[in-house]
Amino acid sequence: MTEKTGSGNTDGSSAEEIEHHDNVEVKADNVVLQGDALDRFVTVFESAARRWELVVYPALLAFVILAAYGFFLIYTLSKDMHLLASGMDPNMARNLSNMSDSVTYLSENVRTMTRRIDKISGTMEGMALTLEDVSGKMDTLETLDPMLVYIRGMDASMRNMTAEMGGMRYEVTGMGRNITRPMSIMNSFMPW
Repeated sequence: MTEKTGSGNTDGSSAEEIEHHDNVEVKADNVVLQGDALDRFVTVFESAARRWELVVYPALLAFVILAAYGFFLIYTLSKDMHLLASGMDPNMARNLSNMSDSVTYLSENVRTMTRRIDKISGTMEGMALTLEDVSGKMDTLETLDPMLVYIRGMDASMRNMTAEMGGMRYEVTGMGRNITRPMSIMNSFMPW
């Protein structure tokens, strides 16, 4: 059992391994045979590792660049938020409360305005109905031509009466002048 099979090592270490294990000798031949497969596995693994290195290292570099850019974005965002927070008005709560009250007041005014517009709309509908009635009555007035003839006759009579009244005024004025002269002489004799 002291036979040396394997790698060709002449020192006593591999012999001790074989002697230490009873059925390693048979397996030692298998190990040597599997050693070639193991060499092939290592070679294939190294070539695959080189291929993965071509993917992983650039991906790792891209991840580091993206992480640095993400840190930069978060830093910039926090800086902007700090500027925004420091630029806020300290009286903003009070101003927002006042604005809320104003919006409530505005809402009430809009409701009142809506009610008034509804009333105006109702009034306009009533006016439309009234105008339709007036329009209908105007149509009936057009059929009253004989009445217009009589009204024109009344107008002519009124003009004649006005002219006659003008003449009466002229006559009364003349009579007043004729009476006032003798009466003025008489008035000088009267004691009152």
